[in-house]
Amino acid sequence: MDLRIRKTYLALHNAFMELLTEKRFEELTVNELCDRAMIRRTTFYKHFADKYEYFTFYIKEVVEAFQDRLAPEIAEDEVDAYLLHMCRESLRFVRENAQFIQNIKESSMFPMLLSILLEQISFDITQVLRRAKQDSMSQTQIEGTAAFCAGGLTNTIFHFLKQDEPIEEESFIELVSKLLEVKE
Repeated sequence: MDLRIRKTYLALHNAFMELLTEKRFEELTVNELCDRAMIRRTTFYKHFADKYEYFTFYIKEVVEAFQDRLAPEIAEDEVDAYLLHMCRESLRFVRENAQFIQNIKESSMFPMLLSILLEQISFDITQVLRRAKQDSMSQTQIEGTAAFCAGGLTNTIFHFLKQDEPIEEESFIELVSKLLEVKE
């Protein structure tokens, strides 16, 4: 990717995180995002149709960063290890971005934003399952399993967040491990 484009995306990501620690998603405007990122609106619209498309892109970038931190000893087709890793990374992101998450959660747009998040996580899990289980599962089974895992992960994290109590990471990972029947 061109260096200018990478710099633009980085500036947008940083501005997006800053703005969503200050306000809810529906209050955010493309103008504010562009001003904070110090880019022109025409540049933004060259890459994204609107802030919703940008949110989808942002989630994809966050998930890719999670995948980049996947331990090298974990093969791409080790589904259970991949899911545990994604759980840990999701919890880390929630812990490090508490106000951002709170503003997303309190947004009137939360159901739509959650749908975008679930779609991206489900897509990524589908890719892992295809590599690992292509000979033993049908496409429908793979997509159903991915949707179940993505929904379970996301809903469990948001359940804990509703309680306004910190998520005990090791307890959560232990629970997921038991559900996956994985020994760590």
